[in-house]
Amino acid sequence: MLGLSQDILLDDTAFNTASSEMKALKTRTEALKTKLKVMYRELTTALDTPAGRQVEITAEEVLIKPIEDLLLVIEHVSDTLNEIIGTGYYKDIFIKFEQLNQDIKFD
Repeated sequence: MLGLSQDILLDDTAFNTASSEMKALKTRTEALKTKLKVMYRELTTALDTPAGRQVEITAEEVLIKPIEDLLLVIEHVSDTLNEIIGTGYYKDIFIKFEQLNQDIKFD
């Protein structure tokens, strides 16, 4: 008999844990962004020269922008997890997969 077979277990606890950890990661990333902004603001204040202003501009482009982009990804993943938790979203997909699997089994 040929057929598609794969056990896929859905763990609601894992989804909840992942969601919680994403929220904590977002908080830590926001704190890092704030800390870096403050650090570079203090550095450029100490270097009140054209070079100091360039350091501030460079910091924004090199350090702060990637962190802001990372925050967008974290927020998207977090929102997706929150959307699927408790809705049966994945469970419905796997039920349909199992039905399809039953329909295409060969003897």
